[in-house]
Amino acid sequence: MFNKSSAQSLLSKKLLSFAAITSLTSVSFTVSVHLPAAAANLIPVNTELSLLVDVSGSISTQEYNLQIKGYQNAFLNLASEFESGAFGSVAVNLIQWSGANQQQQSVSWTLLNNQASVTQFAAAIGGAVRASSGSTAPGSAIQFATPLFSSNDYDGKRWIIDVSGDGIQNSGFSTIMARNNALASGVSAINGLPILLSPNDPLEAWYKNNIQGGAGSFVLPANGFDDFGRAIEQKLRLELTAPPTTPTPVPVPGSVLAIFLAGGGLTYFKRRRSV
Repeated sequence: MFNKSSAQSLLSKKLLSFAAITSLTSVSFTVSVHLPAAAANLIPVNTELSLLVDVSGSISTQEYNLQIKGYQNAFLNLASEFESGAFGSVAVNLIQWSGANQQQQSVSWTLLNNQASVTQFAAAIGGAVRASSGSTAPGSAIQFATPLFSSNDYDGKRWIIDVSGDGIQNSGFSTIMARNNALASGVSAINGLPILLSPNDPLEAWYKNNIQGGAGSFVLPANGFDDFGRAIEQKLRLELTAPPTTPTPVPVPGSVLAIFLAGGGLTYFKRRRSV
């Protein structure tokens, strides 16, 4: 059921998205605010979490399998924390990524609100086929994942992107720019799980400087692929139990807000669709 706080939360995110727009083309017609009606049909959850899994060419079949098994075991081990546990209800999707144009939503947005739904989600992860094996473009992956929050069927208090991988960017859209654009578009936090391949691996620092962003964000490394399962379980527990942040209202003049709402046909910043 739609309530006032849900509308304010959703409107705040849309206004934050507006701050990222550099120009708008207005179309002359009567503007009516449909946002609350759309929000009334969304499923409320504590968190919307997008898992971005590196499947670039540097990752062998064995290492890919260790990642997938790590995700499966982590969710199964944490199953009791959903709904009545510390996590509450959560919506999750899983995206495989590698090169600039190699992103695939392998498991679409799924509601996790009891042990049965978590078990089914873990099985779906295990059934996903490796999508690609190209270069390393985490910025393009973040850019791909961001608009999927606005077009799903859930109304989360927090939007979180979770990026894991074993290398720095060597292809695609600027990671820093993608991170900043995502945060400006309403994503609450982007967390990183770098897979370190040596004691002096600079990847952790690169993740902190290029991927991590937003209130309460963090980087939690895995010491090699054999440690991935431990790291991802710890990471999920941290990010799903973090207290929700209260978005800061963005003051927007009425005339500008009207133009923003009239521009609701823009693909990237479109309203959430009804269920």
